Amino acid sequence: RLRVTGDPRIDSAIAVVEAVDPADPFRRLLPTASTLVAGSTWPEDEAVLLAAFSVVRRDHPEARLVVVPHEPTAPHLRALDELATRLGLPVGARLSAGVESAAAAPWVVVDQVGVLARLYATGAIAYVGGGFGGRGIHSVIEPAAWRRPVIVGPLDRGTREIALLQSTGGLVQLTLDGAVPALITLWEGWLVQPEQAHSAGEAAHLTLAGDRGAAERSADALVGLMKSAWSSASGRPRTDTNTTGG
Repeated sequence: RLRVTGDPRIDSAIAVVEAVDPADPFRRLLPTASTLVAGSTWPEDEAVLLAAFSVVRRDHPEARLVVVPHEPTAPHLRALDELATRLGLPVGARLSAGVESAAAAPWVVVDQVGVLARLYATGAIAYVGGGFGGRGIHSVIEPAAWRRPVIVGPLDRGTREIALLQSTGGLVQLTLDGAVPALITLWEGWLVQPEQAHSAGEAAHLTLAGDRGAAERSADALVGLMKSAWSSASGRPRTDTNTTGG
C-alpha cells in the first residue's frame, strides 16, 4: 500500500535551472571559478563566512564571495557591513547598484529577494545557510541542480537530501568547533584544485537524478487512486456532500 515516488521539489529545482537564460546578466556578476555563493544566510552563517573569506583572500586575491541573506533587511545589512569592517574587509557591494558595479567588488551582498536560484550559477561553490542557528538548513537542492558542491553548517535536523548529498560526496558539513579553519581549508583546496570542486558538484547533481520525475510519478499514483475510488462508487460521484459551506 506504500509507494515511494521521490521528491517533487527536485523536478521543480531542475526546471528552474533549465529555464535560466544562458545570457542572464548574473552570469557576469563575478568570475565563476573563484566565487562562492552563500544563499539564505543568517548572522551566524555570515560570521563564519566572512571570517574565512578574510583569510582566504590574503593568499588568493582572486577569491570572490556572494552573500544572499535570508532576510535582507536594513538592520541585517548594517550589521553585515559592521562585521566586514571589524574583519578588515571592505563593505560588500550591493547588487541593487547594478551588476557591472558589483562585478568590480571582491564580495557582493544581495539586497533583494527572489534571485537566489539564478545566483547559484554565478559561483563554483555553494554554501547554504541556516546550519549555525536554530532555524534549520535551507534547501540544498537548487545548488545541487546547478552542479555545485554544497557546504552547510552542522544543525541539519536530519534532512533527507543533506544526508543523500553527503553520502555521495556532493556535500560537506562543517562542525560547530573549528568551522572557520575547516571552511578555509576546504575553500582554498577547491581554489587550488578546481577539478575537485567540479567532481563534487557533478556528484551532487547525480544524486538528484534518482528522484527526477517524482512529480509525474506522484501525479500518476494519485490519478490511479482516484480512478479506483471512482470505480468503487460504481462510476458515480457522491452527491451527498455539502458544497455550500464557507
